[in-house]
Amino acid sequence: TDANVCVDTDDVTVTVEPLPVVSFTADVTSGCAPLTVTFTNTTAGNLTDCIWTLSNGAVLTGCGDVTTTFPNGGLYDVTLTTTSANGCTNSTTYADYIYVEDSPIAAFNPSSTELSTFNTEIHFDNTSSGAVDYLWDFGDESATSTAFEPLHVFPDEGDGTYVIQLIAYSPLGCPDTTYRTIVVNEELIFYVPNTFTPDNDDFNETFKAIFTSGYDPFDFTLLIFNRWGEIIWESHDVSVGWDGTYGGSNEVQDGTYTWKIEFKTTRNDKRISVTGHVNVMH
Repeated sequence: TDANVCVDTDDVTVTVEPLPVVSFTADVTSGCAPLTVTFTNTTAGNLTDCIWTLSNGAVLTGCGDVTTTFPNGGLYDVTLTTTSANGCTNSTTYADYIYVEDSPIAAFNPSSTELSTFNTEIHFDNTSSGAVDYLWDFGDESATSTAFEPLHVFPDEGDGTYVIQLIAYSPLGCPDTTYRTIVVNEELIFYVPNTFTPDNDDFNETFKAIFTSGYDPFDFTLLIFNRWGEIIWESHDVSVGWDGTYGGSNEVQDGTYTWKIEFKTTRNDKRISVTGHVNVMH
């Protein structure tokens, strides 16, 4: 209405667009580092701009699916800001939405790395960090162990090299693996009698060295000498003993004879020569 009371009317339609209800999902919300996550925008409406802000400092763009990798362990917030075609902007933050767990550090110390067949028992000191479960493989075809610090006995039947594997698992099951090598050395065990009685009574009839372990049976020599240093008998078979004869059938006289044994060890192929005396008593 103007000063002359002239009246006119006009109508205007105002459309108010509600702010976008921002929402999103992730294909995985927890896992082991590095963790790759794909976010899916579930916000309804005609969107023209979408910005993803992560609490590790990363910024992503895109109103569809976006993918990122979290290289380090931690809890991460995720914020999505959307803008509609009419310029309406809204955002939402999911606090501590992504949990990334660092892999543990598997580590251990054996009580010894070199054992003798006299004692093959060993204890493992577990020095792992960030782990709650453990799996031990002792490399000797024995059963695995889930003990924190197991005690294990290795085979004592000869030289052996065993690779010990420890897999440590975090609470989420993130693994880490470490290895150590254990060596078992076969000890040289033998003895040589000092007297035998080849008198046909079926007792103590031959003279021979008794080897238990640590020698190469295919590299063995036993020599018998008389008092003048002459070889009167020899053998290259550790299971064959001297029957107190020379020349095939002649019996030696009672007395003391010198023997010499040469053989090779299994540990390091070292050649060993030992001598001694044996008494013959018919």
